[in-house]
Amino acid sequence: MGFFGFGKKAPRAVTALGDGPGGATTLERPMEPAAQPVAPPPPARPTPDQALAELKAGNEAFLRGENNLGYVKVDDLEPLQGGQNPIATIVGCADSRTPPTILFNQGFGRLFSIRVAGNTVDRRGLASIVYAVKHLNCPLVVVMGHTGCGAVAAAEAIVDGAMPLDPSLEEMIVPIIPAVLEARRSDATDMAVKAVELNALRVADKLRVADASLADALEAGTLKVVAAVKQMQTGEVKFLG
Repeated sequence: MGFFGFGKKAPRAVTALGDGPGGATTLERPMEPAAQPVAPPPPARPTPDQALAELKAGNEAFLRGENNLGYVKVDDLEPLQGGQNPIATIVGCADSRTPPTILFNQGFGRLFSIRVAGNTVDRRGLASIVYAVKHLNCPLVVVMGHTGCGAVAAAEAIVDGAMPLDPSLEEMIVPIIPAVLEARRSDATDMAVKAVELNALRVADKLRVADASLADALEAGTLKVVAAVKQMQTGEVKFLG
């Protein structure tokens, strides 16, 4: 009859090596399933001032040659599979010499970057910023220009009549022209650098009132919007205002 309950006793419980007779232990109940790994909780959200201090410290470390990015590896991506918690949104120039992660000594998942020549913001750029602030709880927005910016130089050349406005570049150049004109009205000794600074400041000012969710976060103290300029020769990031 060979099946359980039909003419023969059911076999004894499964045994495994252990401390019972003959080195075996009877398993009286099924083994419990192995515990599943639990994802670590997201890091605490920094305040705007804490995030700004971390960026400043990161740039200072970069200037000292203490580049932590040498330790970034593929394994660092694993904890980020469930989401991201960037400490800052960087609105920067697309110039290949101004990578925010390197300048601020930050690794994967730390900076939410929006980069376009001249570091201006259109509707799609604004939507990305709102997404970072509203849905990723990003506490800091940095509008970062840089000395020697080709987009600003092009705007200056157009103001001076040295070159015509290329229609394909209009959306990039025209938003920068007010900063160039304002720089010309100032008493700055270096008009090009002044135009770069004013362009970053103007974009930051516009962002503060560009969307209700940004304005609400600013009023609540959970967001800060600042302007900065990266020095091309040294890599130093100077925060303005």
